[in-house]
Amino acid sequence: MAERDCPKCPFSPMTEIQTGDLVVDECPQCKGRWFDFDELVKSVANPAAFQAVVAKGPLKPKPGEAKCPVCLENMMNGGFGSEFLRVDQCAGHGFWLDEAELRLLDKLLAS
Repeated sequence: MAERDCPKCPFSPMTEIQTGDLVVDECPQCKGRWFDFDELVKSVANPAAFQAVVAKGPLKPKPGEAKCPVCLENMMNGGFGSEFLRVDQCAGHGFWLDEAELRLLDKLLAS
């Protein structure tokens, strides 16, 4: 796989890390993680609730400044399950979650 740069930290290549059964890209500087679509659903505690949130689409989406590490286009930033959690998403490739957002996502999906 080609090296991917962090969407938030300029010129910072991400490293592959093992998390459970998955290997995902993580920025060594900000600790944010890139999840391809099929990876994030396997990472959350409640996959069914996650898929329902994805089907609804982002809440109050707006163009973001973070670039997708796959296609290098600006991602959409929108509420994910709640306007409280705003996530960067590339419609064609996946999701960028800042360091604590996966835990927050699991809490929101549980409620």
